[in-house]
Amino acid sequence: MSLSNRVLAVSTVIAAGMALGVVAAPARAAIGCRPNTVSNLYFELSVKRALLSCDVIEVGMRGTSALQADGAAFSVWGPDNFTGLVHVEPGKYSIAWKGNHAAGARWCASFVGDYAELCLTT
Repeated sequence: MSLSNRVLAVSTVIAAGMALGVVAAPARAAIGCRPNTVSNLYFELSVKRALLSCDVIEVGMRGTSALQADGAAFSVWGPDNFTGLVHVEPGKYSIAWKGNHAAGARWCASFVGDYAELCLTT
């Protein structure tokens, strides 16, 4: 292989690497997304995001110790209309949605009648 062919090959590899870097830039910018958390006296909502985007891959709700084991009924909801909860121990509840949910979704928890409603928009 002649010197000019080697230079051309190296130049091509460098150009391809630079083009890849330009295309990958938006993905790197999205890495800065962090899980979000919001809470009130009764509930804590949090999200976990995908590694290379701001898409939500998991949303969790945890009831605080202020929730009584035999207290008022409450509900949780999100963009896929998932409802339900897991009773972890007396006075403590948790729930999680899993899947790919685009940024901008709204996740909420409240007592029946929207008392103490808490929402997190991702």
